[in-house]
Amino acid sequence: MSDPFSLTGYVYLRGSSRRTDARLDSAQHDGLAWVRIIATDEEELARSPVSEVQIDAALGRTPRKLTFADGTVFETSDHAGFAQLDGNSRGARLHRLERFGPHLIGFTFACLAGAYLLWRYGLDILAAMAVAMTPAVVVEQIDRGTLQTIDYVMAEPSRLNEAEKDRARVIYERVIAVLPEEERNARDFTLLFRDMPSVGPNAFALPSGTMVMTDDLIRSFANENVIAGILGHEIGHVVEEHGLRRLYRSLGAYILVALLAGDTGPLMEDLLLEGNALLALSYGRKQETSADEFGLTLSHRAGYDPGGLKQLFEELSDMMGDDIQWMSSHPSHENRIKAIDTFIDGLPVR
Repeated sequence: MSDPFSLTGYVYLRGSSRRTDARLDSAQHDGLAWVRIIATDEEELARSPVSEVQIDAALGRTPRKLTFADGTVFETSDHAGFAQLDGNSRGARLHRLERFGPHLIGFTFACLAGAYLLWRYGLDILAAMAVAMTPAVVVEQIDRGTLQTIDYVMAEPSRLNEAEKDRARVIYERVIAVLPEEERNARDFTLLFRDMPSVGPNAFALPSGTMVMTDDLIRSFANENVIAGILGHEIGHVVEEHGLRRLYRSLGAYILVALLAGDTGPLMEDLLLEGNALLALSYGRKQETSADEFGLTLSHRAGYDPGGLKQLFEELSDMMGDDIQWMSSHPSHENRIKAIDTFIDGLPVR
């Protein structure tokens, strides 16, 4: 506080809730800044050094209050004038920073940029750390729980006959056999069959090694090279821990949204948690490409024609059309076919 000034407002005398008009005068005396409350009849109601009064923190446009040691309170809506009392205090500086302006816009963009970088790169790092720290028994429980949910919601017991199942099992055992021993022993690889008409010809792998093939898939593709390519692809997802990484990443995304938005509420919480968990059953483009290459190598080592995976996507493209890549978490069928051709060209000749 430098030059003397006056503020108009109201006074609440000690022990009273009655508000009366008054003004606050400031002055310098003996090197100290003093303030005093003056009634409309010029009677002095309170006097104190500024250092001995309590100045409340600024809160938006609410009136500011000054509380004297004896309990007398002065209140004013003159924020600009009041700033002369606490203009250099920490609370006042914070209040100025909270006001809308270019600095706040810049800070908001910085927060959004930081959140994006955390989502784009940090979540993957945190997910990898979480995967490394997850005990095998927990991953096995994830498999059991997910399979129970799938069986309850969308799957029925398989209607394949034993000959159809055995045909797939023989291919599966042959492909698994060429997997490095440490990878086979690290997981509980199991092949299951389910009737899932709403899903169509499909297969998926759970984090601990449980693989499910639909009846429609077995009956739609009689070519053993196609089945070998699909199984190799799903084994690739398991070995490279794509499912567990996606699950942890989706949970991390929920935590990130909660940090930015505060209390998300029960509806948003359900959407973020359960929706992200369902999305975690699918994989990103890079993971799909990586699993394609893993499956091609594995089926090739098992003695199958790696072109079987290419045939799968060609037939799916004919059946379903080629999806638009930028709208999908998967590469388009056309791009996958081209990538498979390029990768096969680099495989060693048996």
